[in-house]
Amino acid sequence: MNLPDLPKLRKHIESDKNPAIMAWFMANYPRDYAVEVKIKGGRLKKHQPVALKLVDRGVFDLKLKDTGTIQPFDFFGLKNADAFIVYVDGRKCKAYNYKMEWQFDFDI
Repeated sequence: MNLPDLPKLRKHIESDKNPAIMAWFMANYPRDYAVEVKIKGGRLKKHQPVALKLVDRGVFDLKLKDTGTIQPFDFFGLKNADAFIVYVDGRKCKAYNYKMEWQFDFDI
């Protein structure tokens, strides 16, 4: 019997950490932001630093897909926002900009 491939564990760990990281930014970060979460050792996909750079430069907008599910709205734009890649190791987080320059650490 063939079983379907299981999703990668790394994706589940990242998605499990997202709510805590989002809550930290909502409570502690004073400006608008875009965040890509990676588990320690994870790598960015080619399109991610490009999008984060656009956010950092103040010219990012995105149309949400019409998938037949309830969406909060059709599109959004970010102006004067900051972009971060957050690497997570347990409860320790390190935030970097799109150039991979360290910005700050925090715990979740």
